Amino acid sequence: MVVTACANVTAGGKGFSGEIGVHNDDMIPGLRRLATTIQDQGAKAVLQIYHGGRLCPPDLVPNGDIVSASAVPAGENEPVPRALEDGEIKEIIHAYGEGARRAIQAGFDGVEIHGANGYLIHQFFSPHSNHRDDHWGGSLKKRMNFPLAVINEIQKTVGDHAKDPFIVGHRLSPEEPQTPGITMADTLEFVDVLADQELDYIHVSLMNFWSRPRRGLEDTRSRLDIIQDRVGNKVPVVGVGSIYSAEDARSAIQSDVPFASFRTRTYYRSRLGRQNRTRKGFRY
Repeated sequence: MVVTACANVTAGGKGFSGEIGVHNDDMIPGLRRLATTIQDQGAKAVLQIYHGGRLCPPDLVPNGDIVSASAVPAGENEPVPRALEDGEIKEIIHAYGEGARRAIQAGFDGVEIHGANGYLIHQFFSPHSNHRDDHWGGSLKKRMNFPLAVINEIQKTVGDHAKDPFIVGHRLSPEEPQTPGITMADTLEFVDVLADQELDYIHVSLMNFWSRPRRGLEDTRSRLDIIQDRVGNKVPVVGVGSIYSAEDARSAIQSDVPFASFRTRTYYRSRLGRQNRTRKGFRY
């Protein structure tokens, strides 16, 4: 299975230059060529869909309007996003469904909901970036409402438009370094709920496949082993991170986690005139 790089579901969700878009029907022919190219090599084609939220560069989105769950910047010297209003949140949820519809019409075999790596879905789940006190925040349970609404919208779209079996996966980051931030305890409650959403898999985004919990849980096992033990009997778990060699790959697939993911990415440094560089652990 090949999961593409992330594709923005709205024009205001573009997180980096050269990104795939899935926010307009005019993009369907190009997306179809991408899906066919993957499938012609014998793999399932899965389109990763997302909204960058507060991580979007102002010069890449209409009117420089950076949005998030709350008006909390990602860090020092980062732009302060505008807190989304209730109606705008519902429009973005609908946009995720429309992105899934376009993926179906383009011939993809599935979509992966990118709820990890600090993007908008992650921002709604995180107590660092979500300071709301309405339906979309204020407690751990309410911080789940946005990702669950996105999942529900996509699954409804799949039911309405997909004629063949269509994969729906969800990607998440299990912890954040910030305080307050997502802890392993938060994530275990979240995956308990995700496991009941009829997803085809949960993809755990990590820098290191074997990394251990930072806080919120007294357990010396790896994060992936903990999540696998918690929900692996209900939904397949995919792990990723620091798999650089064949030996790393053997170790990963010999663990209790049933699926391992290998990342391929081009890394740019703008101050070097966009000269291609390969970050350790990524390859062309």
